[in-house]
Amino acid sequence: MDQILPEHPPQTPQNTNFFKKIPFSMIAGSLGLSTRSSKILFVLIIIFVLLVSFFAYLLVPPRQFPSNETITVEKGSPLGSVALSFEEKNIIRSGFMFKVCMTVLGGDKHIMAGDYVFKKPVGACSISMRIVRGVSGIPMVKVTIPEGTSNQSIADTLSPLLSKFDARFFTDRARTQEGFLFPDTYFFNASANTDEVIRVMSTEFKKKIEPWTPFIEASGHTEREIIIMASIIEKEAKTEEDQALVSGILWKRIEKGIPLQVDAPFYYLLGKTSSELTQTDLAMKSAYNTYKNKGLPAGPIGNPGISTIRAAIKPKESPYLYYLSDEKGILHYARTFDEHKVNKTKYIK
Repeated sequence: MDQILPEHPPQTPQNTNFFKKIPFSMIAGSLGLSTRSSKILFVLIIIFVLLVSFFAYLLVPPRQFPSNETITVEKGSPLGSVALSFEEKNIIRSGFMFKVCMTVLGGDKHIMAGDYVFKKPVGACSISMRIVRGVSGIPMVKVTIPEGTSNQSIADTLSPLLSKFDARFFTDRARTQEGFLFPDTYFFNASANTDEVIRVMSTEFKKKIEPWTPFIEASGHTEREIIIMASIIEKEAKTEEDQALVSGILWKRIEKGIPLQVDAPFYYLLGKTSSELTQTDLAMKSAYNTYKNKGLPAGPIGNPGISTIRAAIKPKESPYLYYLSDEKGILHYARTFDEHKVNKTKYIK
């Protein structure tokens, strides 16, 4: 029996690639554009797509962005290795785009090493700006180091405050920098390590001492001698007037070959105040014993501030050769040893 075919064949599903096969010229033609205009439109669309992709890579963070995790940029890391590391850790979408942004902002020259924390996902551009500026996102710790503080005391102060600070390593590493870590108020990253603390404080010292360099050279003393003297004055006198007078007395004693006979170095060595010192202490063999040795002690006994550095550079002349401090910290001066003994009887009980 002959098969009766339907008058109209059934509709087949539309080819999903239909629109993909439509020439761009047909679309442009349907819009009433000339061939030249259609080419321009095509180029503009391509540029638009590229720009959208470019800014997406710069501004849109990866889905698995590591929020609230500590990200470390090692000191001396080249831009390429930082970009690769960030891409592998899903911090950025494209290492290439990150390098482009960093290069615009300064590239390798402005990579601030350290730890960074991003509380929420951010794009490569924002990350680049943070790294160039050194904005870690980690809480800062305010620390005030008083004038005259020794390196050991600095270590004791910072140890419980900074998670990566090693007190023993600090005292060993900064042994030769006693006196050259400037006492001031600092804001340290909570994860700042020992080397960073030393770098920041020594840099601040160099910055503060630089304006005084010509005066140090004119004083006839070396920078180290000035710092040693300033560290002693820091413990011996409180007011600027007394600091200048004490400086004059101590330099004069050195010139005359008279031992300084100051107690401050013993506190640095033994942790003892003047009233606690014994005759055995005063007779101990040490390059810091200013009773047994003439001249300055072997090194600074703390980190002096600008006030005492200035006093060491510019001592005040006076007829005095002796001084002592009473129970209230007031200094009393004497021209001769006999006058000094009278002051001892009068003010020291």
